[in-house]
Amino acid sequence: MGFSIKEITFKQKYLLYLTEPELAGPWFSFKLKGKRIGTIPVVLKNIEPTPIYQLVNSRKGTKIDRITLDFDIREYLKKLIRENKLNPLKFKDEEHLIRLYIDVFLRRGQAPYMNTYFTLKNNSDFDLIDFSMIFIFDFDINGLEGFDNDLSGYDEENNIIYQYDKTGIHAGFSTISKPTGFETSLTKDFHLGKGRLNLSNTLNESEGEILSALQIEFKTLEPEHSFQTALTISGGYSREELFENIIEGRRDAMKYLNQVYRSIRSEQRNKQEVAFIKLNLQEAEGCKD
Repeated sequence: MGFSIKEITFKQKYLLYLTEPELAGPWFSFKLKGKRIGTIPVVLKNIEPTPIYQLVNSRKGTKIDRITLDFDIREYLKKLIRENKLNPLKFKDEEHLIRLYIDVFLRRGQAPYMNTYFTLKNNSDFDLIDFSMIFIFDFDINGLEGFDNDLSGYDEENNIIYQYDKTGIHAGFSTISKPTGFETSLTKDFHLGKGRLNLSNTLNESEGEILSALQIEFKTLEPEHSFQTALTISGGYSREELFENIIEGRRDAMKYLNQVYRSIRSEQRNKQEVAFIKLNLQEAEGCKD
């Protein structure tokens, strides 16, 4: 369960196609700190099995799709205990949920970009040290015809990371928050975990099946504190067209921050839907640890 973009096209050309779900969305990295557990490095992929991620509610609209999820720290720690990565704990009554709000603005036929807002609120009693959001996209330029011959680049002035191939088709993304790290690498070689919580600030130097990633570090996310950013994804028939689309998309994203802020504070947005209660008690098929 989580958030993943299944497919993206630009003027009938594939930019994202048959990508593994965990390589098409946001990851989170931080060090979980508590009195009894000490400090534990955590990397959460955008897709995690239920009940680590629990669905609170979901709304599908003509212009905006809204998803609300909880990350259950207690269930994550239980998983580590089962895997013998953490000594057994006696759980107490501390708050243990971190809420993630996702707002996808759908402007089909109106704009050559897609904007998605991510708001994370620490509703737990734990500090999230060195908290980062890491956006990862394994682009497949031209779909199956060209998924394994992509090249990449990163523009520091505009904070845009992108992939392209010899046909000139480009795909890329950026955030309204200034990235603190970037990376492109062969998909098979990409790894974040206990020993590595930050991107390398390097680019893959040859063509291949590669992915692109941007990182935004927010230092410490204390209890009751929140973090918000927006992601713009687009394509182009040239580097210049791609950049124009993304820069326009970021400007547009800034206009709707207040609307998103009002939504996440609403009672309806934070109410648990009855239909999801039983679902959250089950292991979701197809989700990977």
